Amino acid sequence: MPVIPEEFIKYAFEERVAGIRKLAERKFDPSVLLGFTRHNPAIITCGGAGPNGSIKGIGFIHEEEYLEETLQKLREELKRPYNPREALNFLLNEIYVREKIDFTKLVSLELAKKHTWANVTGGSREATVLFFTPPSTSYEVRCEVEVHEGDEVWEYTNAVHDVFHRPKKPRNWSRTPAYLFKIKEIYDNGERAMGVRIYP
Repeated sequence: MPVIPEEFIKYAFEERVAGIRKLAERKFDPSVLLGFTRHNPAIITCGGAGPNGSIKGIGFIHEEEYLEETLQKLREELKRPYNPREALNFLLNEIYVREKIDFTKLVSLELAKKHTWANVTGGSREATVLFFTPPSTSYEVRCEVEVHEGDEVWEYTNAVHDVFHRPKKPRNWSRTPAYLFKIKEIYDNGERAMGVRIYP
C-alpha cells in the first residue's frame, strides 16, 4: 500500500509542530506567522454552488485505534480553566503525536455552511486541499470528502479546535459539522516541480 511521502509529512505536520513548539516556548518570530499557512489551506470544491475556494483551518486526525482514548483526554482538557500556554502544551503532548497520526486523512470544521457546504452536501464528494507557503512551497491534495456529525470524527475535530480557540461561552457543536478528507492524490505544485504527482 502506498505511503504518504515524507516530504509532505515534514511540511504539513513536522514543521507545523515546530511552529507550535516555538509559540509554547514564547520564541515568537515572523516565521511562526508564515507557518500558519499550513493550518489554513484553500478548500476547492465544485458543485451546485459553483466552483469555490474557501480558506479553512485543517489538521490531521488520530488513527481509529487511538480515538476513544484521545477523546477522553480532550473532554478532560476542555473542563479545565483555559490557559493558552497549557493548551499549546496539551496539543504538543497529546494531539501532535506522530505515532498516533493517520496521515491519509485531514479534518476541518464547517463554520459557515455556505458554498463549500452546498457543494459537498449537494452530492460532490471530491475536493482539493491547496496548501501554499510563500515564497514557493505548494501542495495540491486531492481528496474524497465525508461529512461527520455526532460521531468520533466530529467530536475530535470540534474538541481540538476548542482546546486552543477556546470561546468564552461553550459553542454549540451541533452547528459545526466536520469534514473528513481522505487523501487520494498529492501533487507537488512548488515552483520547481510544478505539478508532479508524489502520491500514490
